[in-house]
Amino acid sequence: MPICSNEQVVFKDYPLWFWLPGVVTLAFAAGIAEKAWERLLLALMGVVLIAFASILTVTVDHRGGTLNLHYRSLFRVSTKAYPLSEICFVNVAEDSEGERMYRVELILRSGQVVPLRNGYSVGKARKERRAQRLQFMLRVGSEVPATGSQLRPQRPKY
Repeated sequence: MPICSNEQVVFKDYPLWFWLPGVVTLAFAAGIAEKAWERLLLALMGVVLIAFASILTVTVDHRGGTLNLHYRSLFRVSTKAYPLSEICFVNVAEDSEGERMYRVELILRSGQVVPLRNGYSVGKARKERRAQRLQFMLRVGSEVPATGSQLRPQRPKY
């Protein structure tokens, strides 16, 4: 999907943690698997890992007043747009099990939590840099502003 001329790319997130195992699985299918059904099964698993993992492109359109999350894989293309006026702050959240896995989240004025990726992954420092870049581009902070309103983040319901 082409990016509009008034959009600024904040960052791109490549799903390397899915692509690498996919490539290794394809290599096993080609070189180690002896039976045809094993090769086919491993090759299918590798292709699924590679093909369904989407590249995330985060863009800001100040003129249009939106933050756009573009997800693109071999089998899927989607865009989610959020009004800049609704974004309260940007958070780097740790998984609830304390396994040192993190993700970047938007907190909307309604209290809704919008994760940029559904899952958590390693690399807190990288996610903090991305969150800071996003905060700078959105001109928001990393903490709830002292507006007197009682914002309570609400986890998305799955």
